[in-house]
Amino acid sequence: MTLKEQLIEDMKNAMRAHETLKLDMIRMIRSEVKNFEIDHGEANDEMVHKIIKTMLKQQKEALVDFKRAARQDLIDETQAKIAVLISYLPTELSDAELEQVIGEVLSTATTQDFGPLMGQVMKKVGGRADGGRVTILLKKALANCN
Repeated sequence: MTLKEQLIEDMKNAMRAHETLKLDMIRMIRSEVKNFEIDHGEANDEMVHKIIKTMLKQQKEALVDFKRAARQDLIDETQAKIAVLISYLPTELSDAELEQVIGEVLSTATTQDFGPLMGQVMKKVGGRADGGRVTILLKKALANCN
């Protein structure tokens, strides 16, 4: 079952269970996917994951603002939205798994330049790790190599 099919099934289940927040988030995801497809053609699971990650980043940024404004009602709602978005993303790699991938890339690398290495690591992890985490661990690994 593709991720788009899963979203449709989950939307039906959320309607039956009267889970309004989950239903709203699924509709929002499907809307973003539909907008992408209008502009770029059919979206595969990888593109749907990218769309969801973008939405997740927006919610996390909003959460920071709500915490700064001490709006507990909006904080709770945004955290629930974040939980729904995370449920549709693949599980993140642990730091140990990420360090192992970085070690593999470094062992086959012909250069010690950060940019190309970062690209290789991100390609290998396939979106299962945040770029910020990869950057920190790659810089640490490069510092240990020198």
